[in-house]
Amino acid sequence: MPLEAIGLEKDYGDFMVRADLAAAEGETLVLAGPSGCGKTTLLRMIAGLVSCDSGIVRIGGVDLSAAPAWERGIGFVFQDLALFPHLTVGANVAYAPFLRGVRRAERERIVEERLRSVRLSGFAGRRIDTLSGGERQRTAIARALAASPRALLMDEPFSSLDAPLRRSLREEFVELRKRPDSRPPCVFVTHDREEAAALGDRIALMEGGRIVESGSPRELFLHPRTAFAARFLGSGAVVPPGTFRAAPPLQLVQGYSLLVPPDALELVEAGSEGAERTATVTKTAFEGEKATAWVELPEGLILTVALARREAPPAEGKKVGLRVLRELLGFVEGS
Repeated sequence: MPLEAIGLEKDYGDFMVRADLAAAEGETLVLAGPSGCGKTTLLRMIAGLVSCDSGIVRIGGVDLSAAPAWERGIGFVFQDLALFPHLTVGANVAYAPFLRGVRRAERERIVEERLRSVRLSGFAGRRIDTLSGGERQRTAIARALAASPRALLMDEPFSSLDAPLRRSLREEFVELRKRPDSRPPCVFVTHDREEAAALGDRIALMEGGRIVESGSPRELFLHPRTAFAARFLGSGAVVPPGTFRAAPPLQLVQGYSLLVPPDALELVEAGSEGAERTATVTKTAFEGEKATAWVELPEGLILTVALARREAPPAEGKKVGLRVLRELLGFVEGS
């Protein structure tokens, strides 16, 4: 039962959202981009929470464009979760089945099964204000799935959590999506590139109200097509094509730039054999799982260089040589 959004438009005068997207049954499509690019507006248009100026929303081939939000059969997890504070965990999860007229015994079975699926067995009688942040997130996901929705929409549901808990919930969500009863097409909004890579079967990148590029996480991170994608995903520095002699030959077309991934550069002694350029170290960072150096070329361009975690970082201000791994360079549209 695929989800399709075709030609959805919303004009705010000084800003317009105009986009198409599709997610297949069982697929998690991550809609990623910087704050203010229109991600949440697009998600709410699909849900029927924001009116569209034009466009079609279809689920399983059925046109729902004129249907109000409550008739679209969509589960929605809001950024602030929007749990009902006066209801217990179980009553929150049972709310949609109750509105659909599901009998009490069946509602209780649904609540038990859904809470088990998000690792909250035994929480049905708990009050919302007694839950931790992670438990509230799990409750919101269970509530969204309780009515067996045609599609699942999620608006940055993990953004308020600390990093270890975010990582844990991402792993749980990936496992949850493997369950036969938890596989409606899903659109997941985030501005976190690590989250996009971890959750998405596909990623659609949004900028200025438009989807500018889409593909699998591996495709977009390793082989971005546009300068925007390369910068947003941290794929590397975008520099003029002639910055390195070692750049692969290309019939240069106006509007293309050279993409230099952090692992395409090696630091060597300035002036040594194999050093194509000389640069100055501006800063270094050790982030546990990786280490990085930032270097500045004489013309003012800043490049990032991946360092071995266990090697001593170069001192800030030191002159270094850059060895270029030609096979890792690429080209992107834009500058």
